Amino acid sequence: MERVVTVEFGPSRSKRFGKAVAEARGGASECSKLAPDRYRTRFVLGRDAAAYTGLARLLERVRHWRATEVYERDEPVSVYHAKEMAWCGSSQLNLFGDCRFRFDWGVLPRCALCPLFDAQRAIRDLLGENGPPGMVFEISFAPQLRALLRGESPATSTEELDQPHRRVTTRRHGGQLLGQKQNLLKCEKPAHGLSVPSVWPPRLPPASAATRGAPSMAKHRTGSQRVGSSGHTRRARVRNKQQVRACR
Repeated sequence: MERVVTVEFGPSRSKRFGKAVAEARGGASECSKLAPDRYRTRFVLGRDAAAYTGLARLLERVRHWRATEVYERDEPVSVYHAKEMAWCGSSQLNLFGDCRFRFDWGVLPRCALCPLFDAQRAIRDLLGENGPPGMVFEISFAPQLRALLRGESPATSTEELDQPHRRVTTRRHGGQLLGQKQNLLKCEKPAHGLSVPSVWPPRLPPASAATRGAPSMAKHRTGSQRVGSSGHTRRARVRNKQQVRACR
């Protein structure tokens, strides 16, 4: 089934008017001049994807102009719907050679202008007879994970598997980072003479009766107390100056 779509455009003061005329003469089946700066083009839409592409490219340039009119069998149609139909038909023919658009969510207005539209297939899609094919997901495991599932360990030797599990932690001491291998239950003695408790995490000694209720000064020191050291020094200097002046 073929349909003839007629596009009339111009005159226009747009700078793209010359490009639109060249597009109409190059892609349309017939292009005629009706009046000064007024053109009429005809597109025969069938199984040729180039005709759909030419119509879509022309409407992309002239669809915003007031003097643009689109007809199908001498009946005016929407410029926007004609443009959408042309792009859809061009892509379907280039990809599949026919219309393979699914109508599970309804029939779009642009399909009423398309000669590739199959009403029977659209009805079957709406009734659910031609449901979409099921999705197939393929999950592939990495070689290390496949080895672990087989009970193997290609990245670790047998001697290392017999040893207890160890982890690498990082400690900061004296501005340097020290990498240490520590057991999950006990810590080894690190380098540089650092004393690390044999049980991790370390347990604090029980507090005495005198210091049991006293808060830690280093932990609970407020901001004003931290800043107060410099203020105390300034006040001591002022008192010293006053004493020197009094002696004079």
